[in-house]
Amino acid sequence: MFNTTKNLTLSIFLLLSISSFYTPRAFSQDPVKDLKIGILYDAQVYKESKFIDILEKEVPAVMGSSYNVTFPDQYQLSSDWDNTLAHQQFERLQKEEEVDVVICLGVLGSTIAIQKKELTKPTILWGVIDPKGQGVPLTENGTTGIDNLNFILTSSSLKTDIITFHDAIKYEKIAVLFDDYIHHLYSPAKPLDRIVKEIGVEYTAFGVKDDIDELLNQIDTTYDAVYASYMFKLPDEKKQQLFEALADRGLFVFSAEGEQGVQNGALVGLKTEDKFDIIARRVALNIESIFYENVNAKDLPVRVDYDEKIVLNAEVAGKLSYLPKWNVIFNAEWIDAVPDESEQLSLENVIDEAIAENMNYKASQYGTLSGDELRRVANSALMPSINASLAGTWIDPQTADRAFGTRAERQLLGTLELQQVIYSEKVFVNARVQKYLQQSRKAGNEQVMLDVVYQSAVAYFNLLYAKTQIQITERYLESTKRNLEIAQLRENVGYSGNSDVYRWQSNLAQSEQQVIDANLQERQQMLVLNNLLNRQMSAPIYVRDVELTDGIYAGLASEGMANLVNDPISLLIISDYIVEKAVVQRPIVQQYAAQMLAIQRQQSSDSRNRFIPEVALQGSYNRFLARGGSGTESIVIPGGTTGLDPLDQNWSISVVASIPLFSGFQKSRNYQKTKYDKLQLESQQRQINLDVEKEVRAALYELASTSTNITNSREAMEAAQKNFEIVRDNYSKGRVSIIELIDAQNNAFESEQNAANAVYQFLQSSMKIQRAVGTFSLLQTDAEREATASEINELLNNLDR
Repeated sequence: MFNTTKNLTLSIFLLLSISSFYTPRAFSQDPVKDLKIGILYDAQVYKESKFIDILEKEVPAVMGSSYNVTFPDQYQLSSDWDNTLAHQQFERLQKEEEVDVVICLGVLGSTIAIQKKELTKPTILWGVIDPKGQGVPLTENGTTGIDNLNFILTSSSLKTDIITFHDAIKYEKIAVLFDDYIHHLYSPAKPLDRIVKEIGVEYTAFGVKDDIDELLNQIDTTYDAVYASYMFKLPDEKKQQLFEALADRGLFVFSAEGEQGVQNGALVGLKTEDKFDIIARRVALNIESIFYENVNAKDLPVRVDYDEKIVLNAEVAGKLSYLPKWNVIFNAEWIDAVPDESEQLSLENVIDEAIAENMNYKASQYGTLSGDELRRVANSALMPSINASLAGTWIDPQTADRAFGTRAERQLLGTLELQQVIYSEKVFVNARVQKYLQQSRKAGNEQVMLDVVYQSAVAYFNLLYAKTQIQITERYLESTKRNLEIAQLRENVGYSGNSDVYRWQSNLAQSEQQVIDANLQERQQMLVLNNLLNRQMSAPIYVRDVELTDGIYAGLASEGMANLVNDPISLLIISDYIVEKAVVQRPIVQQYAAQMLAIQRQQSSDSRNRFIPEVALQGSYNRFLARGGSGTESIVIPGGTTGLDPLDQNWSISVVASIPLFSGFQKSRNYQKTKYDKLQLESQQRQINLDVEKEVRAALYELASTSTNITNSREAMEAAQKNFEIVRDNYSKGRVSIIELIDAQNNAFESEQNAANAVYQFLQSSMKIQRAVGTFSLLQTDAEREATASEINELLNNLDR
């Protein structure tokens, strides 16, 4: 549906611009006339509407300097839904000689005006629900045909709402709610019967009073949905309670109040951004026709069309498990879809959560902890080794008798053994090598963390860019709709044929698909970020936008690194400075450095291990805890007179030195292997340093490009948009072809995309440099950030000299 009112306004503007030199009014010297407008409001809430403020500005603007338009307070009457009072006030306005035009706002005043057989002065109504049912059958020309009567019949009607709601929900039985005074004043059954018959559903109409509990008792679960018309008497607090209770019962609610109703808790409504402006302009144009052109109100059109947008409540949709079609999801406006700013994730939140929850980083941390246990195991070989054992033995008596007391038939022996390495090159080198390898594992873990932080930051920026693309494609869609309206106007005034209209209709379909694609791209980026944060994949994630003025980027964007890469000399100097820092503190460099220390220690050990013995201290203590049977008696030494009792305990201490004399050239082979391993690692280490330097310099080149691209792309965008506005204006006047307008629009669209992309590319470049250096400012302390800033400032000062 396209905005006919806007078309009419533009048509009038074009016609006036052509004929302004020929109209008598342009040269009229007639005295200024007074035009007083009286308004009958159904209630004070109508009077306080912002529509009145717009109307009071619009009518004088349209009528021009020939009329002094006023809205006297004494003729601004409110009936407060009192039928008798409303009749009295309407008669007063009709009879009051000072009142030139009567406007009725609301169903009550409009119904009274329709029932009046003769109207003494021009009367304009906004509150007609069903013209045919209320006794105002329209003529073929879309006018009332009743002397002095005109009303506003908008595209947003009861029928439109009911059918739109059915298309979205596919309900079978619906409860329709009206203000109780409307329900009694004018039975809505007549139009509803025709509507529900057309879509094949059941309905029941209810009048809404202050007691919502009574109403809720009548709306049981046999209903699928509820249509809530304007309920002016019911305060917002009770509307919220009503809609919440209906949603708890699983009922879908459509609110005729549009965005306000959806904010109060209805599931869906229709919204028009400039509805009041359009209606006020139509009323003003009708008054102009009546007084300037002497047109009777009965001959003025009543139909007013305008674009409407579906509004959905995200929280209620989630409660009802309502999933509309893709085109509805992405073209609708969602209420409560985005949490408060305090609940949105900042870049700092994302990085903190990634460090705490990312599975790759957790696995790396566990691997580092496991490696630390290997280091502890290697160190444990340097500590004493103490073993205790208990052995029970039962031998035959003959053997025990011949053992001379050293072995009893039954005995229980306890043994305690001690071993301590005094010198072992194998043990020492393993402990030191594991220490270096653990340092390498820690550095590798730090590199994984940097990668996770960088990936999360890039995913964050990509999600922001996807959200920006949604906004841009939506603006492009609205622009295409506007161009279609212009093409239709050009066809009406004869500037072009219907081929332009078809072309813009085709572009409109493509634009809608671009909006869908942009929204799906956003969901894909949500998957990436959810994966990095170890969140539920299907859960929505909301991120807070970043600005180049934020503290973490302000230095880079204005007075920091971006300023240092403005020219080739500065770029070279800062590159050398950052490369120097990167090859020292980059974790992957530290990782290879630790591995080199380990292999160097292993090589020196393999060299000495061929001729240095291993020395160890060994000791043992044995005690017989129990003896029995043969061999337990005293031993009599031949020639002696007394026996010797068997020993109950014994101990020994020894120092053992050993050196293998020949092991099949194993030591020589190990030495050669370590030599080649070192050469291999030196080559890898050199390549890593080259890779780090390349990464740093490439990141700086990218930063230099993206920092300048921000300004250039914005200038290009502004120029393209200005050109687009000029070309579109010329197209509306028939001066350029549709091809030129399409090119201008596409250029404006692409330039806006490029401008948005330039910002996020710069942010990604800044994170890429920090990853290349081996540290992120977000992970640094204030002191570390200040130290970095001081170094950069000092470098800047040196450049100025």
